[in-house]
Amino acid sequence: MALPPVLRADSLIIGCSLEALRFADEQGAMVLINGAPPIHEVENFKEWKAWHHLTFMLGMRGLVPLSSPIEKIRIETSIAKIITESFKVIKIQFEKLYIFDLGRVEGLPVREHVNKYIVYDWFDIKRGAKQVIEKIAGDNDFVNELYFYPSKRRDGNDGSFKDCYTKSYILAENIENFEYSELASKFAAMRLIKQEGLVGPLRKFGEKTHHLNLILEHNKRDLYKHQKEFVVDKGEKLPNNIFLL
Repeated sequence: MALPPVLRADSLIIGCSLEALRFADEQGAMVLINGAPPIHEVENFKEWKAWHHLTFMLGMRGLVPLSSPIEKIRIETSIAKIITESFKVIKIQFEKLYIFDLGRVEGLPVREHVNKYIVYDWFDIKRGAKQVIEKIAGDNDFVNELYFYPSKRRDGNDGSFKDCYTKSYILAENIENFEYSELASKFAAMRLIKQEGLVGPLRKFGEKTHHLNLILEHNKRDLYKHQKEFVVDKGEKLPNNIFLL
């Protein structure tokens, strides 16, 4: 049975943020991208585009050693053992290791404690999609902002048909509570829409006409780490060649 290949790197970086990729680019270091880009495509399109461009350029320089998504990274002394989703195994021997994110990382006496998340709830507007407004500001951390953006669900949309998303700041300890759930986000979004006086299409009933309410349907929820810290296990310490950033 063939042994897994062993690569060598003076500096190895683990992380999926734009900061991690920029650090790899500046250092000319090999990088293990251990997650999807933690960047909101609609809100921060410029950074989202920069993330994908930088990933491509690092790959062209041979600094992204894996083409398949990473399943697990185990650190053993100065060796990183990586298992991909396609069950391919590769080892990288490093002189220095820089960690930006501990996702999928094992074998170190350290954990990542997330204090607060930025949470995006995406909604399809099933009725009342023609809105001119772009943003409604809330007055709480939960559903702090509501954004309207051109819907990607309609082919040939000229921008007049919108969908929307909410942005919230939620403590990690509250993330599973109902009052911070997707349904609660929908209720809060509808409350902001009503307060702003936004309405749906005009309908005639007999001799009277009135506007229908907007109808939102929750599509998905994205969680991004907003405030976090690395916590080394009590009585333990990291090797001198491993750095937490």
